[in-house]
Amino acid sequence: MFPIMVDLTDEKIVVVGGGEVALHKINNLLRFGLHVHVVSPAIHPEIERLASEGFVTVLQKLVEEEDYHDAFLVMTVTDSKAVNDEIARRAKAAGKLVVHAEQPDLGNSTIPASLQRGRLVVSVSTGGASPTLAKQIRNQLEEQYDESYEDYLDFLYEVRQVIKKVEPDRAVRRHLLKIAADPIFYKDIERREAFLHEIRPFAHVTTP
Repeated sequence: MFPIMVDLTDEKIVVVGGGEVALHKINNLLRFGLHVHVVSPAIHPEIERLASEGFVTVLQKLVEEEDYHDAFLVMTVTDSKAVNDEIARRAKAAGKLVVHAEQPDLGNSTIPASLQRGRLVVSVSTGGASPTLAKQIRNQLEEQYDESYEDYLDFLYEVRQVIKKVEPDRAVRRHLLKIAADPIFYKDIERREAFLHEIRPFAHVTTP
C-alpha cells in the first residue's frame, strides 16, 4: 500500500461495530480530533460515554447502506466476518476508504500504529502481517521521540514560515532551514530564541 497522510477533519467517518475493537479504533481517531459516527445494535459502555460527551454520534441499530453512503472513511469492526465482508465490498464499490479490521486485503486502507508529538506524526505499518510488531516498534519510537518534540516542531514551523516570507532565494531558504533543523536546537531553548530573534524582524509572523 502507498503511505499517505489524509486530512479527515471535515470528513464523515463511520465505524460499524460497537465492541472493544470498535472502541480501540474510535479512541485512535479521537486522538486526532476527529468526530466519529458509530453504527451497531450493541454499544460498549465507554462508547456510550463518548457519545454523551459529544465525541461520537451513535446509531444503535443494524447497519444499512444508507448509514455510510455519504461517508469518506468506513471501518468495519463487527463480530461477524460476513457482515464486515459485505460492508467492505459495498463501501469499496462506492469509492469509500475502507478499513476491514479482520482481513485488511478486503479493504483498501489500513490504520498504522502511530506516535503523535504535536506536529510530529510517525506511523508504522506491517501491511497487516503483524499489528503487534508495529505496536512494539511504535513503543520504541515513543522513548526516542518524547514530549519535548512538540515544542521543537513548533519552533521549526515558525522558522519555516518566517523564512518563506523573507527569503526569495530557494537555495538560501533550504540552507537556513537546514541550519534550523540542526540537533543543537532540539533542547537548547535559548539558542532557538536567539535564532528566531535574528529573523523575526523581517516578517510579521507569530508563534502558532
